Amino acid sequence: MRHWINQAPTGDERLLLEVYTGWVQCDIGFVVPTQHVTMKSYLPLAPGTVRFYSTKDSSKPGGITQKTVVTSLGGVAPTEDEANIFAVDSADVNLEEQSFAGIAGSPLCLVLSTKLGLLNCHMFNYTYTVQVVTRGEPTFTEKAIPTGQRPAGGASPEGGPVG
Repeated sequence: MRHWINQAPTGDERLLLEVYTGWVQCDIGFVVPTQHVTMKSYLPLAPGTVRFYSTKDSSKPGGITQKTVVTSLGGVAPTEDEANIFAVDSADVNLEEQSFAGIAGSPLCLVLSTKLGLLNCHMFNYTYTVQVVTRGEPTFTEKAIPTGQRPAGGASPEGGPVG
């Protein structure tokens, strides 16, 4: 969802509020000791389509000025009759340079990084809601990316929101 807003009090600068919601499918299981793993996922506009951002500079058009991230565990099952732990340790969203086959350069993409803590359990998915406010820019690029692409770094999930 996208919504243009005027910045108070003067109303002379347009800001763009983007809201991303969904879930990341994963199939990860840990027994002992407690494991901490960072999962990385693109935030798609539609299946296989992401937005390319023009800058990391928050003072320029297209730059992110504010962000809010909420993640929550979805499907989790115990793997032992022992004590188990399943938690979201942290979550953040950042613009990261990515490389795609057939797409020139290293475009900036919005990447959700979620650090999970697991002990004696199997996790199937987690949900997210992300709000990003950017300085208004008249046009921006949305691109279909090649199937099966995952963000660089992290233990990217198979079957994540873009795949």
